[in-house]
Amino acid sequence: MPTTTQTPRLSSDPLFDAVESVVAEQGRVDVAKLRAVLAWAAGHVVDDPDYVADALADPGLEVAGPGAPVVHEWAALDLAAVMGVSTDSGLRYLGHALELRHRLPRLFARVIGGEVPVWRAFRVAEHTVILSKVGAAFVDQALAPFAHDLSLAQIERTTAAAIARFDPAEAERRRVEAAERRGVDIRLNGLDVPINGTVEIAATVDVADAVDLEAAVRAGAQKLADLGSTETLDVRRSQALGEMARAQLALDLDLEPGAGRGVTLYAHLDGSDVATLDNTQTPVLIEQIREWCAAAGTKVTMRPVVDLNVEKSSDAYRPSPTVAEHVLLRDRHCVFPRCTRRRVDLDHIHPYESGGPTSTSNLAPLCRRHHRAKTFSRWRYEPIEPGLYEWTSPTGRVFTVDRRRRP
Repeated sequence: MPTTTQTPRLSSDPLFDAVESVVAEQGRVDVAKLRAVLAWAAGHVVDDPDYVADALADPGLEVAGPGAPVVHEWAALDLAAVMGVSTDSGLRYLGHALELRHRLPRLFARVIGGEVPVWRAFRVAEHTVILSKVGAAFVDQALAPFAHDLSLAQIERTTAAAIARFDPAEAERRRVEAAERRGVDIRLNGLDVPINGTVEIAATVDVADAVDLEAAVRAGAQKLADLGSTETLDVRRSQALGEMARAQLALDLDLEPGAGRGVTLYAHLDGSDVATLDNTQTPVLIEQIREWCAAAGTKVTMRPVVDLNVEKSSDAYRPSPTVAEHVLLRDRHCVFPRCTRRRVDLDHIHPYESGGPTSTSNLAPLCRRHHRAKTFSRWRYEPIEPGLYEWTSPTGRVFTVDRRRRP
């Protein structure tokens, strides 16, 4: 197979040379970071992943493929915080680093030698983590010599070949797993929703379902055109999808006549032409709200304004709907450092069984992972004021999380 090489030439542009120098230095920094994380991991290996000495002991966390070291979970949370990234990002980096060091030795050697950027090697490690030892070794041998110039398609093809060759059961498992990952993501969180009142929708569905959906959307768009719509095809397709959602065209759900849009919107009005939509944490034009409310089939519900500065409480362990609504509107997602997960538990900061009240000042949203960390490890946090929290890690480091409203 012919190859192409490029002979370095001295540049006559000092600014170009400066950029090249910074890029080279960044590569060295990335390798130094990789070495440091691997050294940390070597000091936090769980000898027996099934052994738990007491309720505060770190359980084992497998972040790389078979044969790679198992590390302490709670300590890994501390590592991610020190790295300045979310827990998921920190664990992902740690897993890729361990995968590279312990299961892809040829590729690791090229990274340490400065021949392959860390990010390129991590792209391979991300795909080999599900492989058996022999499968990972196959990919390492096949790709390491060319890793400096690999495409994602090449990595995926080689990984698929390794699965088919060494682990057909895993190939079937991945097929089943892919089917279980089907879902629809309606991106209503703050940064994804612009002021113009539109959102993006992403979905993973069966091929058969996709064909049917395409046919329904195409037919709906054509029907709108037949009725006189002058919108573009793309706009009519989006409108057709909305009409399908309101009418439930394909499902027999015994909906009441006239049932339609009934979403509760939390809009903060200040007398101007722009409001703040609490559902998405974004501004929205008053005219957009008028159009939503005027749409056929829309059910408008008037709700009292939720004053987030007024303390609310419940007598029971489980917070009342009013208390829960208050806490979720205030904090919006998990309050662990740099976590943005919205599927959360409402945690009693001071335990209910020890006298902690079920009140808005003693409740905060935590995702399941960070709820476990707070409950079973030495991670602790305290509210400074509504929406402002101070976390202390097991090693004594302090992190401030600010969920307070901003202008």
